[in-house]
Amino acid sequence: MSPERENPLSCLVLHGLGGGPYEVAPIIEALKADGLKVSAPILPGHEGPGPVMPSSSWRDWIAAAIQAFDELAVEGAPVAVVGFSTGGTLALELSTLRPVACQVLLAPFLGIRFSRMIPVAPAVYLRAIARVMPNLWRRPPAVRDRAVRGQVARASEFRTFSLGATLSALELIERVKPMVPNIATPTLILQGRLDTVVEPRDARWLLEHLGSSRKDLVILPRSDHLLAYDRDRDEVIRRTLDFLRGRAPIAGGLSH
Repeated sequence: MSPERENPLSCLVLHGLGGGPYEVAPIIEALKADGLKVSAPILPGHEGPGPVMPSSSWRDWIAAAIQAFDELAVEGAPVAVVGFSTGGTLALELSTLRPVACQVLLAPFLGIRFSRMIPVAPAVYLRAIARVMPNLWRRPPAVRDRAVRGQVARASEFRTFSLGATLSALELIERVKPMVPNIATPTLILQGRLDTVVEPRDARWLLEHLGSSRKDLVILPRSDHLLAYDRDRDEVIRRTLDFLRGRAPIAGGLSH
């Protein structure tokens, strides 16, 4: 019997803010094809479809993640977590609450791109904007590969983006960051160098501060935010599967 059959693994996949499982559909399909049992819940406030994205809270998102994790764990197999963007932030929170076997964080949301150029904290100016405009029109998908950009755009559930939900995601970041040094879960971080949504430098910060002795950061040179669809998608899928299956050693640092 192969080691993979002797050591079954379940996988919880958490999507990003304002998105849904479609954001990581290629990875979900690859996980299932590799024999893993997968749960990819739609987080509260993201059910769609609809023209306006409703506001929602990180407390509701983490409650849904805990429920999905527990449903997988009751079957007895170890549970890994794959988290994209805000799903990556939720994965970090979840790893402090449940025995996560290992985690893959895809472009984890720890800071808004370009926000350091503004001398005011993002929560401050976003809260001011939200008072007069609680919903913003959704920007085009953050994908450099034009051949798949339209495919992702058509899969989007909403035409707007909720600033209330965004403010809640920022609150989650402030909660999670101080806990990072105490998180010992084996972790693979995948980050696009060309990301226009989250701050790429925060991935390096996470690598340096994460308490785990088994951690790795892979910088993807040709990708924007939606890593599962962009130009380095084959490498993203391969590295995710190899890490979850233990088929690749963890370098313990930065990889390119």
